[in-house]
Amino acid sequence: MRAKICLLFSELSCSRNVLFQLISQQLILRYRRTALGYLWTLINPLLMMSVMALVFSSLFKADLRSFTVFLFAGMIPWNFFNAVVTQSGTAFINNEGLIKKIYLPKVIFPLSVALALLIDSVLSFLVLFAVILMLGGALSWATLFLPIAFLLSFFFAFGIGLMVSVATVFFRDLQQVIFILMQGLFFLTPILYQHDAVTGKVAWLVAMNPVVPFIELFRTSLTQASLPAQAVILQALVLSIVSLAGGLCLFLRAEKKIVFRL
Repeated sequence: MRAKICLLFSELSCSRNVLFQLISQQLILRYRRTALGYLWTLINPLLMMSVMALVFSSLFKADLRSFTVFLFAGMIPWNFFNAVVTQSGTAFINNEGLIKKIYLPKVIFPLSVALALLIDSVLSFLVLFAVILMLGGALSWATLFLPIAFLLSFFFAFGIGLMVSVATVFFRDLQQVIFILMQGLFFLTPILYQHDAVTGKVAWLVAMNPVVPFIELFRTSLTQASLPAQAVILQALVLSIVSLAGGLCLFLRAEKKIVFRL
């Protein structure tokens, strides 16, 4: 397995120009022929989160400014994770023609999706971060931890996305199932509410949610001006390693079968 992983990284290094081309293609084509073009990458999350902040702050009878900061800090990692998992599912299927015509390391397709979404997420974060600061968010040395939070979130999301992309080749209905599962997971993730606000039978489901540590990485740094607890960082690190290792192992086992099932 170690030899296969080394070979995979070697092939990725040789195909880095193709990877960059796939990433730029996704970034360009996503908003091609629209009036505002790539600005929609920044406008879409800002408008969506603003509407959610207005609606849910009214429902929860919370202060709009503080709740908006709280919501934005939770939505940033969730939007990235959700996008990677849902869009990675069709990474191999959408590139069926290219996969069958020329040899490329197949992992390059879900990887290009995840990296393009990471660029989207970072750019969106910069705009949202400015809004958070205007609304009273905390700016401190703890914000220097955010690049690490993004990196851990990327490895975790990419690992899950790689598993989904492989499984979807063999079970096409999984595309629809994933959308439903992600909607349910959204409400089991403390984005609209505090982590400790849930009690009863649902509390253990929230506690077992693997996305929670990544939400806390961003929320603690942005709303409390302090580093996340060491236990949270360690938990996120372990989940990222397990997710990435699991995704790579599943991919390497199924790699030769993928082209025959497309």
